Amino acid sequence: MLAAPLALFAFAASALAATPTPPPLTYLYSVNLTFGDPILIGQVPYGKRDLLTISGGSFSGPKLTGKVVGGLDWGLTDSKGVFSPDAIYVLQTNDNATIAVFEKGYAPNVHILFETSSPKYAWLNPVVAYAGGGPFEGGVALDVWQIGA
Repeated sequence: MLAAPLALFAFAASALAATPTPPPLTYLYSVNLTFGDPILIGQVPYGKRDLLTISGGSFSGPKLTGKVVGGLDWGLTDSKGVFSPDAIYVLQTNDNATIAVFEKGYAPNVHILFETSSPKYAWLNPVVAYAGGGPFEGGVALDVWQIGA
């Protein structure tokens, strides 16, 4: 009677001792987001907040390519000058599907989720993605990677 719980405990202990395998990364696309004039909010309790209008841009990858049709980033710049994006914007593929992108992070590390009604791109709905990149004159460039299978 005691053998089963002990075996389960031994299995759990060996699983905890094993080095975990990192999830695979799959390249999705690179995107350039361009910004319009910001709406300045100023210093707030946790840093400096501005509303950045995402006015356009383009993206390209092995399974999807198109343009950025608009969005908003209401990120926060902390006392060290590090920007934490908090954005939503829309990708429009070359075949006219629209994909909402939800972005949050602590630059240069960005967490991305997707939402679309397109059957062709529905595979993006459960995807969790990571993006890294940086600013360029008038915008931000990011490389986006799917985390896991």
